[in-house]
Amino acid sequence: MPFYTYKCPTCQVETDILQSMNDPAPICENCSKHSVGIHEPKMKRIFKPNAKPGSKDGSWGFGK
Repeated sequence: MPFYTYKCPTCQVETDILQSMNDPAPICENCSKHSVGIHEPKMKRIFKPNAKPGSKDGSWGFGK
């Protein structure tokens, strides 16, 4: 299973969660600590690049 990065729209906390692609969005633990169960915001999945380019000249370091 892959890690997904989620961000809370209320408190802006980001967290990486190991879950299946079909699992529902998690509830923000930070906000649920401070709420009384009235409103528990679902976190939103954000997409981050997971790799940096190998080199500035595009050679990726091969043959060096």
